[in-house]
Amino acid sequence: MDITLAKKEDLPYIEELFESCKLDLLKKEIFQWDDQYPNKEYFEWVIKEKEMYVHRQDNQVLGAIVLNEWQHPEWEKVKWGENRGKIMVIHAFCVHPHVQGGGYGSKILEFAEYLAQEQGYTGIRLDAFSGNPSALKFYETRGYNKKGEIFISTKPLGHETYFCYEKLL
Repeated sequence: MDITLAKKEDLPYIEELFESCKLDLLKKEIFQWDDQYPNKEYFEWVIKEKEMYVHRQDNQVLGAIVLNEWQHPEWEKVKWGENRGKIMVIHAFCVHPHVQGGGYGSKILEFAEYLAQEQGYTGIRLDAFSGNPSALKFYETRGYNKKGEIFISTKPLGHETYFCYEKLL
């Protein structure tokens, strides 16, 4: 089991991972991702910027996460608990549907928290689609506190509400 920075040669596996996750979400009628995000250009960018990490096992990419400091402009309206120091932000976090529930997501999230602490961050933030109850429960049971909600106007009507979470380190 290995979590490392994604490399250019991982791109086809990352695309397959996210496509599998998108299809699985659609089967569950969870409409958080579309053809606009996340996409190949986004993956190329975050790989180049050294912001994407992948979870490998037996030479397969089973999960991915993007870690950086970029916060959605809508987040300015949220009453965050920590406004001093550096904040790490989680984006595009997924685990392959065939291994969901096997602890891989927890390992990736623990990795993100460890990395944040090692790099001097005071907290971690993310937003999660309000229509994805499994993801919401996942974060809440791991100590992430809901701080507010935002509306992303580029999403289809009825699928634009996201909950903002924060965990102080």
